[in-house]
Amino acid sequence: MFAADEAYVNPLLVAMQSVIEHISPLTMINFFILDNALTVQSQTRIQSITDAPHHVAFIPVDHQLFARFPESNHINKTAYYRILAPQYLLDKGIERVLYLDADVFVQADLTPLYDTSLGQHIVGAVIDPGQALTLRRLGIKPPLSNNIYFNSGVMLIDTVRWQAAAITTRTFQFIKQHTDRLQFHDQDALNATLVGQVQLLAPKWNVQNSLIFKRHAPINPTYAQLFDQAIEQPAIVHFTTHEKPWNTLKAHPFLNQYMTRFNQVRDAQHDAINIVSATNSKFVETLAILYASILNHNDSFRRYAFYVMEDHLTARDRAVLQQVVGHFDADLTFVTVDESCLANTVESDRILKTAYYRILIPNVLPQLDRALYIDCDALCVTNLARLWDIDLGQSFLAAVEDAGFHQRLEKMAITYQSPRYFNSGVMLMNLKKWRQHQIVERVLTFINQHPEKLRFHDQDALNAILHDRWIHLHPQWNAQTNILMQTITPPTEQLKKQFAETRRAPSLVHFCGHEKPWQPTSTHPFTPQYRYYRQRFLRPNTHLVAFDQRRSRPQEG
Repeated sequence: MFAADEAYVNPLLVAMQSVIEHISPLTMINFFILDNALTVQSQTRIQSITDAPHHVAFIPVDHQLFARFPESNHINKTAYYRILAPQYLLDKGIERVLYLDADVFVQADLTPLYDTSLGQHIVGAVIDPGQALTLRRLGIKPPLSNNIYFNSGVMLIDTVRWQAAAITTRTFQFIKQHTDRLQFHDQDALNATLVGQVQLLAPKWNVQNSLIFKRHAPINPTYAQLFDQAIEQPAIVHFTTHEKPWNTLKAHPFLNQYMTRFNQVRDAQHDAINIVSATNSKFVETLAILYASILNHNDSFRRYAFYVMEDHLTARDRAVLQQVVGHFDADLTFVTVDESCLANTVESDRILKTAYYRILIPNVLPQLDRALYIDCDALCVTNLARLWDIDLGQSFLAAVEDAGFHQRLEKMAITYQSPRYFNSGVMLMNLKKWRQHQIVERVLTFINQHPEKLRFHDQDALNAILHDRWIHLHPQWNAQTNILMQTITPPTEQLKKQFAETRRAPSLVHFCGHEKPWQPTSTHPFTPQYRYYRQRFLRPNTHLVAFDQRRSRPQEG
């Protein structure tokens, strides 16, 4: 079990990776993350490192419970979460848990630690070398004050005994009644509450900075020997105090090794290609095929993070998408959308409210600065990294001109510099700039004030606000049906040339319009490829997915 906020996501990832790397192959880990408002992206990053058989679950904590609790420059309210944790986990039927601070670096199999006998004690913990004999400072009277003060960064906890002794309630009471005594915050309070009920563990299980640098003399010869053994061969390195490897810590024997891992984790955060789509149950299979086609063309081995803005998906729907993404080891996050701001949207039998979700992406995914939105009814036939890496500069998005040439800006009475009107089925979005200029709010305002103008729904509204503010992409990046099936005549020689290039080598095929590859009579030139992906990545697993033939074909949209 860990506790973490956004500031500690990278250290948490390093800690978890080090646990997994050293764990016995016979041991399965259930990670529990006490969650201080971690973003969807951070949760996805954490989930991505916990492959089977290991598992991760997030436990949201009400931070208001700690509103008046003291903090310092390196101990914030997240540290108090461990006080609540045993109670939460016992409710889930878990009778023993190993709590670790996020700033640890594991160097040994934790199975022997987890299996340590606690006797009749409530927790197992390691001495804090700097506070070893200071329980009187907390108001503890003899003979209990003769016990050893422990460091709470590594605790093996018997949740049954913890609950029976009301440790959570008593620790909270101590904090509220004796704030003046707290130098080390929750750790002081836990020591005061658990005094006499702690099984002392070998120091190798929590090798703190003060021990590494020998800042305090051991309390007796036995501990002197144990300290030397711990320094020589630590099982858990714990970067205590305000000096951390990523800021001011120097000369620590594990500093270089740790920072190599830390930098790898940090750099990977910025390398993900964020793909966002919106779907309801009818289009889940189509979206799964899009994902398979994207990942199958990932010849640059970039990391993909998929975000699904879901419109009332079922557990089976999610399993279909998870199955495909899991086959390629990519990230997948489901995002719930609050539709209250879409109450006045215009819908039709072909375009439902789900289509408007793309407008909300900057607000629904606040942790992302950049995203590639793709409609479900698309098929990738090249490496998307080339599109993702396009420099947006100060533009709000990059998109392809709509191949219907509806002269929509003029018909909507929009004053424009260029009549070009983009298709919103593929958009490379500068989310940071959208937020800075409140584009979401402005588009929604247009929708509410001009419903009569929205023949093409969300696409009309987006163009009304963002016309003349987007980068024009080659049609290959949104190869619409009108282009591939030559159902329109391009108005310029340049477009005629680009359409021909797109037909020869499209990058993203967009099955927009009425011609769909899941129709038995489809004559679309990429229907065979679509059906290949369906057969290759979905059909062999029908015993898992259990498709209902009647519901597996999306309606036209």
